[in-house]
Amino acid sequence: MHILRSTLGLLVALMLAGAAQAAGWNESIDGDLSNDGLAPSVVMLQLGSNPLRGSFGAPDRDYLAVTVPQGLQLHALRYGAGMVLGGVRSFIGVQAGPQLTVLPTTETADGLLGWAHFQDAVVGTDLLPDIGAGYGASGFSGPLPAGTYTFWIQETSREPGLAFAFDLEVSAVPEPASAWLLLGGMGWLLLRRSQAAA
Repeated sequence: MHILRSTLGLLVALMLAGAAQAAGWNESIDGDLSNDGLAPSVVMLQLGSNPLRGSFGAPDRDYLAVTVPQGLQLHALRYGAGMVLGGVRSFIGVQAGPQLTVLPTTETADGLLGWAHFQDAVVGTDLLPDIGAGYGASGFSGPLPAGTYTFWIQETSREPGLAFAFDLEVSAVPEPASAWLLLGGMGWLLLRRSQAAA
């Protein structure tokens, strides 16, 4: 019975966590994102939607370090959300760790996990696969697991008045099917025992 209570408690906690207000950053409310890759603005991501909103200055680089907690994964980085956004040379890159140590004047992607250009034509698109496939970067596929990552966002065209909007979508790491089968089997056994006792 103790195992059933513990398991139900865990399931309730996960459901409540899913309903919690997600984190994010909005430059009009939270202030300008850091312009220093060695001292980025910091956000602890939460389960669900984590909106990121800002604008480009000329010149302007924005750096944001995000932490994906244990048991969660960053499964999508959706571009857009109903805004008039970046120009034709908007850029996003990501490096593992709490800092972005790649120089902004670099001509290679060495040191980056990935990168991509984005523009209005890709509004609503999940850019994470494109970022993971960025030419010359170390690359990745699938969701980013628990850990800390630093994003670099920049408009390289110096076009004035541009904004950006992303939704960092975080989900629970899927449990192996065998764990759910075991949980279901335990529940069935407990139900049978309670019926036999009655």
